[in-house]
Amino acid sequence: MLEQITTQLTAQSVNLQSKTWVFFSAFDEKGGLLASNGVIRTDRTLENIIQSFYTWILKKIELEVKSIIFDIVGEIRLERDINVLKQTPLDQYGIFIVEGEWQNSWVLLPNTKGITNIAQAVQAIKKKYNLQKPQVSIYIFKTRKIEIKF
Repeated sequence: MLEQITTQLTAQSVNLQSKTWVFFSAFDEKGGLLASNGVIRTDRTLENIIQSFYTWILKKIELEVKSIIFDIVGEIRLERDINVLKQTPLDQYGIFIVEGEWQNSWVLLPNTKGITNIAQAVQAIKKKYNLQKPQVSIYIFKTRKIEIKF
């Protein structure tokens, strides 16, 4: 599986030596989510991160995994302008919320089902992670989505 992942990512012109944020979601034959994880603020290569995902998560469920979607972050920026945030198309952009000096962080990937605007996105994060702090930094980011089928 690991070799197939790296081969297919390379075939999609993904630079496995880049040091970028990446998220993955693994699905079973019915499309049910088996596992998901992500890495942000890293100095490790994408190849190293994927090897870690495989070793610590995917290897244990390898026989059940029928597809994996990788969201490879290509653009990220801190956004302080509420008007820009309100106009951000969440089918194309995800949001990343950071509390304080990177003490805690939460993410919502682009094109998340049922989320169409920034207010819904922030509310979903607050509810899911029980976020209480009013002062947070909001980053918006774009990903390149690559699906690998097994």
